[in-house]
Amino acid sequence: MKAVAALSGGGIRAVAHLGVIEVLHAHGIEIEAIAGSSGGALMGALLCDGKEPEEILELLKRMRFSDMVRGAKRGGLFGLKGVAKRLGEALSCEMIEELPIDFTVAATDLAGGEIHYFDKGPIVDLCIASSALVPIFSPVPYGDLLLADGGFMDNMPTTPLLEMDRPIIGINVNPILPAHPKNSIQTTYRALTLMMKANVEASRTHCDFYIEPVECGAINILDITRFEEAYTAGKRAAEAEIEKILEIFT
Repeated sequence: MKAVAALSGGGIRAVAHLGVIEVLHAHGIEIEAIAGSSGGALMGALLCDGKEPEEILELLKRMRFSDMVRGAKRGGLFGLKGVAKRLGEALSCEMIEELPIDFTVAATDLAGGEIHYFDKGPIVDLCIASSALVPIFSPVPYGDLLLADGGFMDNMPTTPLLEMDRPIIGINVNPILPAHPKNSIQTTYRALTLMMKANVEASRTHCDFYIEPVECGAINILDITRFEEAYTAGKRAAEAEIEKILEIFT
């Protein structure tokens, strides 16, 4: 059984994608291509490099918060220099087109106001650009483009997968739960998540199956102490739906 997957962004919550993929693999579903935004792009790159979900989880556990606050430039409070270094060390190749599994990164061009889908080019640079949640993280210059978080315009990118003639499994790790923001930072974050939810709903119409791990809603997107919790949330959500997922192949 073969499928393709669209992985949403969501900071630390994106680790839930790994839990979902583990369950799919365990039930004989092979992921033939991945398209991802932000954290979903980071997870997607490692998966498309041939790494197993549990192996990636162990790599992530070695991260430190300092990895996410290094290399800040104009336009962001923090940089992702440390994340870029660790990603580069973990990958077996440098270019997207060299990956053994088809991979596409979605990133937003702040200058042109457009979403771009990259299926060629430097993996690390493009994944970091796709993860640049401005104003928390600095945008990334790339040629004539100024790239930022893909989630601004397409947080669960199904468009690159539409012509592959495989069932599309969409995974969104940002469930919208009731919330009462108490300050400007929380209010800004709430507004961002609502905006991203809207474009996820548009992409959802292209999915043959959609998974949204509800438990991820309680995980702060920058809390690196909760990798294991996010992973487990993804596994539980997939296990609860696996019989229905298998039906799309019959």
